[in-house]
Formats: sequence, structure tokens, C-alpha cells
Amino acid sequence: MAMRVASCISVLALAVAGPLAARPTPPDGPPPTAPQQFGSLTLQPCPKAAAFCGEITRKLDPSGRVAGTIPIAFIVYAHTGPGAAAGTIVAQEGGPGLPSIGSRGAYLALYAPLRADHDMVMVDARGTGDSGLIDCPRLQTQQYPTVEAVGACGRSLGEASVLYGTGLAVEDMIAVLDALGVAKFDYYGDSYGTFFGQVLAARHPERLRSVVLDGAYPVIGESPWYPNAGETVRRGFNEACRRAPACAALPGTSLQRINTLVAALRRHPVSGQAPDGDGKVREVTADPASLGFLLYDGATGWINYRDLDAAIRALLGSTAAGPRVARGGGDPAPLLRLVAENNGLEAAGAAHAYSRGLFAAASCIDYPQIYNMNTSPRLRVGQRDAAVANERRADPGVYAPLTLPEFQTVALDLSVLNLCLEWPVSHPPYPPGVPIPGGARFTRAPTLVINGELDMLTPVADGAVASAQFPNGRQVVIANSFHVDALGDLDDCAQNLVRRFTATLDPGDVSCAAKVKPVRLVPFFPLQAADAVAAKPEAGNAAGARERSLASAAVQTAGDAMARWYVNYSGVDLGLRGGSWTFRQDGPVARFTLDHTRWTQDLAVSGRLAWNQHDGAVTASLTFVADDGTTGAVEVAWNDQATLAQARLTGAVGGHALEATMPAP
Repeated sequence: MAMRVASCISVLALAVAGPLAARPTPPDGPPPTAPQQFGSLTLQPCPKAAAFCGEITRKLDPSGRVAGTIPIAFIVYAHTGPGAAAGTIVAQEGGPGLPSIGSRGAYLALYAPLRADHDMVMVDARGTGDSGLIDCPRLQTQQYPTVEAVGACGRSLGEASVLYGTGLAVEDMIAVLDALGVAKFDYYGDSYGTFFGQVLAARHPERLRSVVLDGAYPVIGESPWYPNAGETVRRGFNEACRRAPACAALPGTSLQRINTLVAALRRHPVSGQAPDGDGKVREVTADPASLGFLLYDGATGWINYRDLDAAIRALLGSTAAGPRVARGGGDPAPLLRLVAENNGLEAAGAAHAYSRGLFAAASCIDYPQIYNMNTSPRLRVGQRDAAVANERRADPGVYAPLTLPEFQTVALDLSVLNLCLEWPVSHPPYPPGVPIPGGARFTRAPTLVINGELDMLTPVADGAVASAQFPNGRQVVIANSFHVDALGDLDDCAQNLVRRFTATLDPGDVSCAAKVKPVRLVPFFPLQAADAVAAKPEAGNAAGARERSLASAAVQTAGDAMARWYVNYSGVDLGLRGGSWTFRQDGPVARFTLDHTRWTQDLAVSGRLAWNQHDGAVTASLTFVADDGTTGAVEVAWNDQATLAQARLTGAVGGHALEATMPAP
């Protein structure tokens, strides 16, 4: 399963930034020592990168109706080997709103084996990064964007509000490549970059040698309701449960339990404090709106799938939930933490890292809407109401387990149906929602389309529509995976397919796509460590069942911290029920330090865990003390890439030798 990446986008609107965008880009080597000629441009060394930085000036409005110019910033990484370059790879970021240059570390890592004889180019799309950034402070700093702030941002741009769509951004990129002397190139786009790539492939089909669309959804043929997202949610949680032995053994289905939770939260929302993934305690409420964000926000899909079923059982109670939880439930901590991790963001951060204004500008000119963008905002409201009424009659379960009205209460940059109600449109360069000219033909260049099986942001069905538009398109579905698979690929599958495809125009053997491990779901969330599933005794073990349960709970505590890597950008976080932990990244190895971390109420766990994300090896040295004074020390090892991975435990608990195994957390 690929890690969550910078190009993660909000479902339906396809919008928000992900963790690599929030984490600083690591140094990629010393800057070049002298300028270098590329085409007609003499480029200067970048101040903080082993690359050359440049900028061209473009007309803001190519038609000349709106005066002014806009800078288009780009970066060039020259091939590292001798001789001329064999080709040029152009990578485009997602969002829309994320600058491509800001994610250069992820692209360099993806294409590292090809960099000896390939140049790499990244261009900040207009309105992002250093390319005439759109920065609307009110919209940028809202925790949850509002229709009014989106409209105010658009009005602040004046007649230029329609000049930041993908059609013009593609022409900017082509102008950069022309200036660099690049006639033909290999394209990689992730998330919104796949939308960009389709517009590019239709407007300039002859320029492309190959196309990779990672986390793809279609420019042509998409419904403004994005119905495939809901279908993926309703199928995906059941599939994940079916593939996890402890969950599969439960009565009923995961979706039935989610439906029960939604019904309960409609009657009685649950409020409380919970850590948000970055070590901050927040006041949050679990209600249909916040649960909808959790279900439909594939940016944090892996951890939501991992925890949600057990969190529901902890809150509502279940005879299969664990001894302490079975007596009526009432433990909201796991669910509230998921809500905090998904909904507890402090706005969008700096516009240079992710521009909400550009996200709105591109979305409102390029994406299909349920109202007519060529009409006034006042008329759009009536059109919206009529469209919603018709959809409720035609497909009332389009966003099940939420109702359509409930889905409209989900944060605007995720639910998006109302996003563009007040965005001003006057004299657009092309009809809203139609960035590809009528009659245009997609490139015949070999095209690889990648989608994650469980991705509700850009579902497999959407990727299939995109793939079918290319004469030489091929879709590969990565099992048990989520949004964008090749960047930061922890399963070493999608990234190799992309590399082979770019090098040879053929992905080769794609069988690894079906072998990616299932999500390891939490069995249940016990309140007391003695109620955890006891580790299985092996030869030489002298620890009793209770002692093996304490050891199991300690390992689950470490695994719980390790799982939070997917949502933690600060390097500091809190345990589910107390204590804290930190992590740092040493190349491919993530190193965690636990400090009296509590996953259960009565067990404090300290120690270290190292996770090699290249080969999957996980090792941990843990000490723990229960509230009754029982102590233990355990060495643990498992491989994170293994299907149904088993952890090996050795050490001592309560003075008794421990030799045991358990399912890896």
C-alpha cells in the first residue's frame, strides 16, 4: 500500500494537501556551480537544490482581454550521467493548488533509477508556488472554508478569476518546455496531475512520448455527483474487514456497523477531547458531518480503515468487541481520535505550500457542477436546490451511509457541491467544465493509468473511464491501496511499474499489483491490557495468559504509534489514553520513541521502534509497567510488507520468560 503523499486530494472536489506537502523537502544535493544552457534559456543554479531554477513571463490572458502578465516558475534537474540526456520527465502535482516544485523530493525519489540519463522538469502551475500565487488570506486561514470566503476570493481576482484553469496552465507548461528545447517528453501526473495530464494529452498529443496517470479520474465523462466515491466507501470497508481475520470472524458486516454508528450519531452526537495526530488535544464532535469526512477523505484512508470498525465497537459495544467493551460500550476515545485526525486541521497552512484560492479557481472553471457557472450566483442557488431535489429522488443513497443533505454538511473542500456557488465567471477562455477543446483527440502515446483499489477519492471506476479515452491506455489497479500509489511506495510495486513503463513504454510484469498486503485492522480497543488478545506461547515460554496479554497490549501500543506516521507531520504525538511518543525519519527508516505511552488505560509503554520502509523490517525494544505494578521487557520483530504478518516476541513479563507470537499490529 502506498504511503499517503503530497498529492492527496479531497474527494469529489479533489482538493487538499497531504503529508509530504507539509513535511519539508529534504536537501537533494549541493547546487550546481555554474549556469547551464537549456534550449534558449541560460539557467542559474538553484540556491537550495541540485538543480537549475528558471522563470518565464506569460500573458495572464492569452486573448489580451485582461491585461497583465504572470510569472511561471520551473526547476530543471539535469541528468547525472555523461553524454546527452535520453529523455525528459515532466512531473505535475495535485490539488489543484499544490506547487509541483514543492514536491520535487517525491518525484526525484520515484525516478531515481532513471536520473542518470533523464532530465527532470517541474513547473509550478499558474496560481501556485512561485507562479503568480493566489493567496486569499480569509479563505486560506479558515479551518473550514465557506461559500462566502470562496466567493470573496474570486471577486478579489476581478476578471482574472477565470484565468487559472487547467487549459491555460497546460499552455504555460508547453511554453516552458519550448523555451527549454524539449520537443517530446515523458509525463507523470498524480491526483489532479492526472486531470492536467489528460488536458495536456488532448491539447498537445504529439508532444508526449509516454503518460502516467497515478490516482486518475476523467476530464470527460465525470458526473458532478461523483457517485463512484460512495460505491467505493460502501464496498471498501466490507472488503477490508473480510481480509482481516479478526474482523472477518465478527457477525454482520463493517458497513452494517457503520450504518448503526451513523444512526446513533444522528440521535446523539458524541463530543470530547482527542489528539489530532500532531500532538495537539482538540475539542471534537463525532456526528454525521465529521464521520462523512472520515469516510470520504481518502487522504487518510489507511488509518481510517485500520481503526474505524474497532472504534465503532468500542463506542457502541459488541459481544465481539472484547470483555470490557462488551458490557454496553461507551468508550468514545478511538472514534474521537479519528475525528480529530481527520477534521482537526488548522486551516490549510501557507498558500505557497497549498493555495485554496487556486483550488477554487481551477475547480470552478474546470470541474462539472450541479448548477450553471455561466449564470449569476443568485440563480445558481435555485439550480442547486432543484438538482439536489432531483438527485434525492433519483439516487437518494448516492452518499450512503450519509443522506444527501448530511453530505452537504461535510466540510466544503470535501463535499464541494456548494463550493462554486459564489465564484464569479465572466468571459471565460473556454466553457466552464470543458478544458479540452471539442473534437480533440487524446495522444496515441502509451499511457499507464494507476488506481488504488480502496481509493474513494479517485475510484477505480473513474480511472477506467480515463484510461478508455487513450488509444493506447492501460489501467493497473493496486490491491488494498488508496490514493496515489507510486510516490513513497512502501510496497515496492507501483513505483517499479512506473519506472519500467517510462524507460521501456511497457510496465512489464504487473502481478505485484494483486499481491499488496491487506490493511491490518485493529482487532478491538480494550480498556484494560489484560483484556487484549494474549500472544500465542512458543517453545521456552513461561509467561501466563495474563502476562502474554500485557505483552500483546504493549506491542499494540507501539503499533498504534507507528500507524500514526501516516497522519503525523510534527514528529510528536500523544498516546490514545496518555503518554507521548516522537519519531524521526532517517532516510527510509522511521524511528519511534515511546514515553509512557498508553493504548489501554492501565499500561504505560516506553522504548523504541524502527521501521525500515524499504524492506518492511520492524524491530522494537519495549518496556512496560501496568498500574498493578507488573513490569515487562520485550523485543519484537515483524515484516510490515508481509501478508498476515506475525510478530515475534521475546523477553520477560512479571519475572517469567516470554517466547510468543501474535498478529502484527
